[in-house]
Amino acid sequence: MSRIPDFPTTQRPTEIPQPFSVMGTNVTPFESFEDAVCCISARIANKQKTFCVAINPVKIYHARHSPNVAAALAKADIGACDGIGVVLAARILYGKTVRRCTDLLLERLISIAATNGWRVFLLGASSESNRKAADNFLKRFPTLQLAGCRDGYFEDSHEVVRQINQSRPDLLFVAMGSPKQELWIAEHKDEINAYFSMGVGGAFDVVSRKAKRAPKFFRRTGTEFLFRFVNAPRKRWRRQIIRWTFAFSVLREKFFEKYRS
Repeated sequence: MSRIPDFPTTQRPTEIPQPFSVMGTNVTPFESFEDAVCCISARIANKQKTFCVAINPVKIYHARHSPNVAAALAKADIGACDGIGVVLAARILYGKTVRRCTDLLLERLISIAATNGWRVFLLGASSESNRKAADNFLKRFPTLQLAGCRDGYFEDSHEVVRQINQSRPDLLFVAMGSPKQELWIAEHKDEINAYFSMGVGGAFDVVSRKAKRAPKFFRRTGTEFLFRFVNAPRKRWRRQIIRWTFAFSVLREKFFEKYRS
């Protein structure tokens, strides 16, 4: 049985809210997870091509230091808030309230796709994780129409795009790690025929049970990164440095703003 929460979809906004910039990267200020899901679902139903990016401190850091990443993120139609660092930066620097809305977004969209007969393509991760993630999705959502699967280890992107388009997916989820997945989607955005595309990082490893999902407390507070760091410090230490650098940049910008005023 699915653990994804149900919620009413009537009288919820179906238009993308006007984004605002958090240190140079656009964030879409959905008022809730439910509003984000309803907006995305409406766009898929209306066959509006949508590129969604989960915006967190690591992505903002890379965008500030790489013109290519900044350009890729600028192509996104939706910049969904992902991480307490973005929430705090928006509040500290701009006095704006933005809600996290990416927790369980993949699973919720898979559930809606299964209900509506939308076709889904899973691209990325290792061959084993990709296959097991697909199997587990099909077990949880038996009516899911899985258009295709492919691991993230390939050299010919155009051949992969052809494979995706031939399978006629409505939704494409890409698990190549960030910012590689965002760069890849942005580069091939106009060629891909799926109505919805989104990078999902290590989500396939979690769904396949190769990696542990963060406990509910960490997910609710947006501090999954702490759980991941404790479980794999050697693998995650660079990202922790980036997060602390981002936090310092936010405080420095706030300090100089007060100094200038």
